[in-house]
Amino acid sequence: MSKEKGMTLNIIVATIALLVLSVISVNTYMYLKEKPGGLADQTLSKAMGLDETMSIPIGSTPEDAVQQLRASTPNVRVVHQEPVDDGMIVFTQRTNSEASSNMQLEYVRKNSFGWKWVWGGGYGIGDIDPSEYALYYMNLPKLEGIETPFPMVFGTIEHPGIQRVTAETEQNGSMSITEAKLIRTDMEEYIWFVMLPSSEGTPYTIKIYDEEGKQVGSKQNEMVNDSGSLTLGKRSASM
Repeated sequence: MSKEKGMTLNIIVATIALLVLSVISVNTYMYLKEKPGGLADQTLSKAMGLDETMSIPIGSTPEDAVQQLRASTPNVRVVHQEPVDDGMIVFTQRTNSEASSNMQLEYVRKNSFGWKWVWGGGYGIGDIDPSEYALYYMNLPKLEGIETPFPMVFGTIEHPGIQRVTAETEQNGSMSITEAKLIRTDMEEYIWFVMLPSSEGTPYTIKIYDEEGKQVGSKQNEMVNDSGSLTLGKRSASM
């Protein structure tokens, strides 16, 4: 073997070894980041103001990730899954709840090892006459330092006459109107959600419309962790 060929072979071997080492290093870092109790869980726990680090399991599917996290909450069914960038928003309800309406929203993210819960929240409305209300809502704000599709408002539509829901925000004198997405579940119920484009602390207004396009209710809120209801023709206080 000539000296030149020997040097070329050494360079190829060294390059391959470097690539293999790089792949191993990346995979090792990703595992240390994504494993239960790892770097990602430490960052999330700090952002949530927790004294201890959460140990968030990795699921094989979005639904599995939620079920593992909420294992202590039985009788939970998935009513809708909405794809978003790098993840999935999973809507669930408790089937054994005594509340007249309940909804839980979970954001799970895809990583190299499966699906992992990132952020979520939910509400339960007490035993009241649902005919009094047009819809229920909950706002999930953006969590500082954590990449999520929030802020977001979601809930259930309680009155069959509600055909459209919007969220309006105003920044620097400019009004932004975002249409809510309405989803009919297999239980013949309607859930709704809207991604809010504004930053934390900016007020937003939920407006509801009937089948004729007439506005029949509105409610203004701040972008904080809040839930409440809208009554046809007038405002209702937060819950």
